[in-house]
Amino acid sequence: MKNSLLDYSGAIHVHTFYSFDGVKKIDDIVQSAKKCGLDYIITNDHFSIEAKKYEGWHKDVLLIAGEEISPRYNHYLAFNIKETIAVDRDYNNPQTYIDEVNNQGGFGFIAHPDHAGNKKFEVKDYRWADWNVKGYSGFCIWDLQNDWQITLTSYLKAFLSYLFPARYLRGPKKKTLKRWDELNQNQTDKKYAIGEVDNHENMRKYFGLKFYIFPFDFAFRTIRTHILLKEPFSKNNSDIAKVYDAIKNGSSYISNDYYCNAKGFEFYNENNKIKVKTPVKSVIRIIKNGEKISEAYSDNVNIDVSGKGCYRCECYLKKHGLRPWIFSNPIFI
Repeated sequence: MKNSLLDYSGAIHVHTFYSFDGVKKIDDIVQSAKKCGLDYIITNDHFSIEAKKYEGWHKDVLLIAGEEISPRYNHYLAFNIKETIAVDRDYNNPQTYIDEVNNQGGFGFIAHPDHAGNKKFEVKDYRWADWNVKGYSGFCIWDLQNDWQITLTSYLKAFLSYLFPARYLRGPKKKTLKRWDELNQNQTDKKYAIGEVDNHENMRKYFGLKFYIFPFDFAFRTIRTHILLKEPFSKNNSDIAKVYDAIKNGSSYISNDYYCNAKGFEFYNENNKIKVKTPVKSVIRIIKNGEKISEAYSDNVNIDVSGKGCYRCECYLKKHGLRPWIFSNPIFI
């Protein structure tokens, strides 16, 4: 991830009015993406790829349409598929739809793998329950919706969290990162990560008041997946393949850009040194095989490679305490 690569930011797992629980029209969502400075968005409507009719460039925003295969548990984000894949609500064999996505020439990521729900506010959990599956590219390590939902422990805290949602985001769950590190000990089956907003902008009523969770103008400023390309976008539909190739192969990183845009972040191996650069100073942690091996408050870190393994980077802003900011994809050595 060196500065010779071009950094484009986008939002993945966007719900439109083609989802049963979505309300926003494509044009409105694209306008929000443009307003927030995104380069691309990927829709993942429930059991629908109807948004494909809108695929392509909308001035400065590239819209791509995937699907969220979403039975009761084991939600899966399918990309680059040609036909909708539908299963019953109680279907419990995710390997079959992972295989079907691959058979269509597509690929997929496990959505919100450790989704916890929130009983107080009647949010069901939508966790991934089968970790024996094969053939998926990776999973979403940071989900805007569930990160926010788990902070709603009382009505007062929920109200404050609704007013200042970015302050309540805690970052990827520890058990999600732990599983990711453990899976990547097998370098013959590398797993990469993306971020997701899982946003609908739907409305809920409490005490006679309307709450919109969340306006896309907010959601698109938070969890982004920055992709890193060797060549600039061509501003035609060939760019869709560039985005897919980057997220499938881990040429990307995940960040919460609400407080500071992470564009310009670098994490790479050069001359047997792990190097990190950030746009502003932050707490930079380097993780090897699940264990922290370096921590510094800086905008530039260089450490010696300490043998073979899976290296990744986490960055935290000093803003109202430590704010989770950037999570890299791994470097395998």
